[in-house]
Amino acid sequence: MQQTSTEVPVTGQLVGTYRYGKGLKIFTIVFSLALLILAGLIVYFATTLPVNSSGPVTFTTPSGSTMRFNGNVSMLYYTGALLAFIAVGIAALYAWHSRYRHSSYELYEQGIAYTTKGVRTYVPFTEIEHLYLFASGQTMFSGMITNLAFRRNASEPFHRVIEPLKRFFEFQQLFRELYLDARQPAVLQTLHSGGTVTFEYADTSQVWRKRVSGNFLDIKTLPIVVSRDYLQVQGSQVSMASLRSVDTSAWSEKVVIKDASGKPVLSTVATGILNMDLFLNTLALLMETSVEQTAEHTA
Repeated sequence: MQQTSTEVPVTGQLVGTYRYGKGLKIFTIVFSLALLILAGLIVYFATTLPVNSSGPVTFTTPSGSTMRFNGNVSMLYYTGALLAFIAVGIAALYAWHSRYRHSSYELYEQGIAYTTKGVRTYVPFTEIEHLYLFASGQTMFSGMITNLAFRRNASEPFHRVIEPLKRFFEFQQLFRELYLDARQPAVLQTLHSGGTVTFEYADTSQVWRKRVSGNFLDIKTLPIVVSRDYLQVQGSQVSMASLRSVDTSAWSEKVVIKDASGKPVLSTVATGILNMDLFLNTLALLMETSVEQTAEHTA
């Protein structure tokens, strides 16, 4: 579980505050109550009618199926029950979806603070090991990023921020930029000192399965090992000097890394890579350095 620190963290300047709006909640409550009241009135009206006030009632639905009732009274009872069921269903759907709406956020230069049910937690960007971006809802098949999730490490659950957050896209962009600024120096220092950094990714098939199933946060990842001299993907090691291009096509959502022969070293949905921006920026810097070193040796 996330632990709330009792010490005042070095947060840097406050960049922005973000919270979920209450408009949908108010609309859901009012609409559900209106349906329940209407259902109650219909049922009450049905009780005032004689049981045998009319003969059987038959009508055809737009889909072509036929519905039969013993009379107007049974039809009214059915209508009232249907409206009540819809009202309860809408309320239940909102309650299920709103489990991610209980937090408010303060975005700082050095980290993020979120308050959930009165408990405030501050997490420095340097302690966030996994930043996960993904699409869900109506835009899931277009690949538009509508979710941002983060956690300190794999032993903790993801904290998920969803698109209904007011100014979500501003929040997402600032979070990504600040996170990259905070993490990049330590990563480069490790690499320049001869160490390796391991990134993780969910392959393309898993990304699409999760878009269909909706179980986004339960991911199984594969390693990408990055060093100053090579890139290792699924046990296959390629020298940094042999890498020639990193294609991040917005149309296909994929990131494709190719070697000098044009052979793909890695081809996967970009958002399936945890810490996607950090990985791509690190790789670009290493490839640029490798090209400069090659040019110096040639000269």
